[in-house]
Amino acid sequence: MKEAPSPAASSTPKPSAPVTAQETAAVFKDYAERNNAANAALSDKLLAGYEGGSSLAIDKASYASTRKLGGNDDYVPFGYDRPAFHVPAARERWFLTTAYWKGKTETAKEPTYLIFARDGEFWRQMYAPDTYASVDLPEIRTDASGAAAEVGQEDATGLLMSPAAFAEGYAAHLVGQGTPAEKTRFAADKLTTGAASNRRKMDKYARLAEIAHPAAAYPSYALRTADGGALAFTTIERSKRYNVRPGPERNYVFQKDNGLLPGKYYTYMEMEELIQVVAHIPPKSAEPGQIQVLGAYSGIISGSGR
Repeated sequence: MKEAPSPAASSTPKPSAPVTAQETAAVFKDYAERNNAANAALSDKLLAGYEGGSSLAIDKASYASTRKLGGNDDYVPFGYDRPAFHVPAARERWFLTTAYWKGKTETAKEPTYLIFARDGEFWRQMYAPDTYASVDLPEIRTDASGAAAEVGQEDATGLLMSPAAFAEGYAAHLVGQGTPAEKTRFAADKLTTGAASNRRKMDKYARLAEIAHPAAAYPSYALRTADGGALAFTTIERSKRYNVRPGPERNYVFQKDNGLLPGKYYTYMEMEELIQVVAHIPPKSAEPGQIQVLGAYSGIISGSGR
């Protein structure tokens, strides 16, 4: 659930029919309406009717947290402004939308990427990362018909690395692993700098053990960009455990505003997170560029402690 962007799906096109501009717009409109209805009711059943993949897992956990924190009585519906659609040449399985979240009194300055994938007769929202301020979003390459070009997950043709290699490398980078040379492949971004800051801040109170890897249970997607690079979408699964340090004062850890991890934990706290990441993989060149993470959407999906 997002009270900023979060997408959905629809049931209009036939399973084998190409996606038209009219259909992508209808899917998107249907999503916005159904998403607001599910968010207002905190209904897992409604949510599962239009979301899939890691989006569904993240938002179901968000609903559970919100219910434990007292509900959603003050929910305010939202919409999107200036949607633009990018459909891969196969025109059957999935498409990308960029749009600006629009609330009652304000509109986001940065767009959200929304991926919709076909599931039988239905369309489901699979990714919804919000983009960061002060990053340049790459232009999508299109052919004469306006179709975009899909990039396979293992395909490194013309790229600094394949989308699959990016997912593996970035997961390690997110938890501070990797060689110095491997770390230079990634430009600084909000996720990794925030994670490093958290490790330093919490070290006084608890020993942190964390592991991250590509979440193989959920699909990844990529499109060719106009500069010859790729726009890659993947989901990272991160596990964290804080073992509270003994001290002269009784230390504890806590997770702010999350109903899955209420209260204070004086011995340990552990959690599982899913993190949707969108990144620009630059084209391969004599002087390699850096991969730039452009945005993310994440949530704690489970947790426990004592």
